[in-house]
Amino acid sequence: MATNQYISQALAYQDLERLQFSKNLRANPGDYNNYTKDRVDQLADEIYNRKRAAFQKAHIDLARYMDLDHNANFYKARAGDVDRLTTSMSANNESVKQKLERDADVSRRQFEINEWQNQNKLETLFFLQVFFIVALLMACVIYLQKSGAMTYDTAALITILLAVVVGALGVYRYYYTRRVRDGRLWSRRYFGKEEAPKPALTCGGGEITLDTDALLDSLLPAGVKSCSSQAYDNFNKWQDNLTDTMAAYQEDGKPPASVFGKAGSLGGSICSELNTNEQ
Repeated sequence: MATNQYISQALAYQDLERLQFSKNLRANPGDYNNYTKDRVDQLADEIYNRKRAAFQKAHIDLARYMDLDHNANFYKARAGDVDRLTTSMSANNESVKQKLERDADVSRRQFEINEWQNQNKLETLFFLQVFFIVALLMACVIYLQKSGAMTYDTAALITILLAVVVGALGVYRYYYTRRVRDGRLWSRRYFGKEEAPKPALTCGGGEITLDTDALLDSLLPAGVKSCSSQAYDNFNKWQDNLTDTMAAYQEDGKPPASVFGKAGSLGGSICSELNTNEQ
């Protein structure tokens, strides 16, 4: 790579110029002192300006950091306000929801009560209408009997029939409303509680009822029944112990090593009485 010869010459001329300038300063002490003072003042000004610029930059950065800290505190306070507001709104919404559900339940129940009362009044009105019609018929029968158009026996028979109809209708209404009709819904009938049917077996085309409990009691020996009861009790105790041990493990963090050791003792103790009886 070729180099420019003028570059080395320019550098040489610069060095010569510096040497000449230094020689002139040394030859004239006043100029040397002035030059030195100017350079010191220039360096002092540069250092002062750099320090001032660095201080200003640090001051600005510190102000920014303080602003960031204040903004973070403001954001924290605003986040807390938003959280409290959200919690309050959620609790209010839950309260409103519960009140709406309660109002819906109360309205539904009130509708059922009103419906039951209205239907009861309508049925009472129907009975009173029947009673009024029967009373008019009985008045007509009495009038015909008094006028001689109807015999006494016929009038008595018709009167008794009408009274029986009215009495039977009133008794049926009272019994059905008080004993059979459901107390909540007017259109629902209460059938009562019935026992579960027992299993039936067919034998030779006929149907027979088999009591399984009595059959097992008669077939199983006393030792087996006692063993089954003992096994049931031991299993309940083992299950309760397992529940307590796991609850203690969740609270204390200790491994439930004692639980696994009880499985063998459970299997060996559930039929201890049966083994004793067999021996």
